[in-house]
Amino acid sequence: MTFTARMAAAAAATAILLAAGPAVSQPGLTLPSRPDAATDKFATMEKTARRAISIACSKEADDQGLKGKARGKFRSACKQDKAAAAAAAAATTPAPAASPDKPK
Repeated sequence: MTFTARMAAAAAATAILLAAGPAVSQPGLTLPSRPDAATDKFATMEKTARRAISIACSKEADDQGLKGKARGKFRSACKQDKAAAAAAAAATTPAPAASPDKPK
């Protein structure tokens, strides 16, 4: 068999295996679910508030010298805690009274 024929056979075998990959994958495996957006207070906040919380949690992780997975877990928990605290504070703070419009 020539080199070109062997390369063609290898390419064909690879294509078959790639095409059959999803068909032979394990059906019981599922990806972990993400928190529901309705219960995820951090995801429902406005962008500027999320950014401020994220930066604060990053600074806290830097102060503790966390790296890798430990840092990711800490930041995730920190953001959720701070978002919940901000939502609780917003719920207890009364809304400002609407001012009457002045006629022109």
